[in-house]
Amino acid sequence: MTDLWEFFLAFVRLGLISFGGTNVAEIERVLVLHHGWIDARTLANGFALGQLMPGPNMLAVTHYGYAAAGLPGALTATLGFYGPTALVSAAAVLIWQRHSAHPWVIAFRNALLPFGGGVILAGALVLARTSVTSLPAALLAGAAFLLLWRTRVNSAVVVLGAAVLGALLGL
Repeated sequence: MTDLWEFFLAFVRLGLISFGGTNVAEIERVLVLHHGWIDARTLANGFALGQLMPGPNMLAVTHYGYAAAGLPGALTATLGFYGPTALVSAAAVLIWQRHSAHPWVIAFRNALLPFGGGVILAGALVLARTSVTSLPAALLAGAAFLLLWRTRVNSAVVVLGAAVLGALLGL
């Protein structure tokens, strides 16, 4: 049985260090590798589900909580991930509005850009390691990437098309 207090604190920490839900590498480290609350496939499936659902893509944390500890886990994970972050975000907006013209605020914002890029890359590598396990899967992922990068095809069409093609190929 999962200790819900420990579970809550883990999700509080994950929520506070995640930027736009891109911290998949740290989520994997905590939930899969350190605690073993979920497996890598559940992580990847939850992330994919979060991408398809309307709203924040990190609603996947509710899925992770449910997979680990049922309904109490789902509620605990969601409250832990979003509650403290919402409070910190509200405070940050007030501070940002008051001090937005200061040079340190501009420097801070610019410093976050490469950090965000690194976090996104780490998340992509975690998902690729779990999901791209064969040459056909790699070719499908590469084709989807090229479509998204080089065309104006709607990303939902690419995701759904890749899902259908992957299912037909047995990936």
